[in-house]
Amino acid sequence: MSEERFNPEITKKIEENTDVIIQKILAEQEEEIDKINKEANEKIKKIEEDIVKEAENEAESEFLNEKAKQDLDLRLKITKFRDEIVYEFVQKANKKIESLIKTKEYEKSLRNMILEAILTLKQQEINVYCRKEDKSILSKQFLDSISAEIKKEQKLDVKINVSEKHITNIGGVILETIDGKISINNTYEKRIERSLEELKRKLSLMLIQEEG
Repeated sequence: MSEERFNPEITKKIEENTDVIIQKILAEQEEEIDKINKEANEKIKKIEEDIVKEAENEAESEFLNEKAKQDLDLRLKITKFRDEIVYEFVQKANKKIESLIKTKEYEKSLRNMILEAILTLKQQEINVYCRKEDKSILSKQFLDSISAEIKKEQKLDVKINVSEKHITNIGGVILETIDGKISINNTYEKRIERSLEELKRKLSLMLIQEEG
């Protein structure tokens, strides 16, 4: 029994089988190690990519923040410059109006303002509010001539009443329907105000194009 146990052929076969098993184990280990290494490398690569991506995102975020800051600074600069121009426009307009109301042209301007408002309202009776200083201009003869022109051109009979209440604007008139439901503000301040929005829009566009 002991001879069979130690038979060289059997021993050789056992050694060969053992070597095969060991080689298989080693091969499997190498495969496992390769697999682990591959997974590790993939994880490392993923971490590296994440770090790079994070850095890129931070850089992009910084760039966007800087761009947003520059855009805001530009808008503020444009707004400030635009408002300065608008302020100058208002000052010049007011001075021009102050000079105008001392001339005969002002009477013509008032006539056109009243005529324009009546043609818009298309009412048979209208109340007119004016400055105390302008009441002498809005005489019966002055208003009758406006009514006559409207009747001739629009076939509309209009009675124009000058209110005892006065406005404190620098010039112009306010017209109102008898029931007070509809009014048209044709004062110079209101006309300037209506012009400002269009002026601001045009100035902003011009300044943006200039900066670009």
